[in-house]
Amino acid sequence: MTYIKNKRVTSVSDFKRNLAGMNVEEPVLVTQNGDPLYVVQDPVQYEVQQEQMALLKLLAVAEKDCRNNRLSSTEQLLSALQQQVERRSSND
Repeated sequence: MTYIKNKRVTSVSDFKRNLAGMNVEEPVLVTQNGDPLYVVQDPVQYEVQQEQMALLKLLAVAEKDCRNNRLSSTEQLLSALQQQVERRSSND
């Protein structure tokens, strides 16, 4: 396997040959004729990556809200939450 810019890169044929013993804790770029074809990674690491991306999206939305002055004080938030709890309690 070859390392290029701290990424693990392998060809399709090497990937097939070494599949059973391959460590995919870090992503592996699989190439065909020198062109990227697949990225293979551990399922747990994939889930972590998805959670990180979701958090970054939430932070981007929050940053946009701050830039557009769509903010609430702690008191406003607690009051709105309390109203929701009371509405749900009265509907039960």
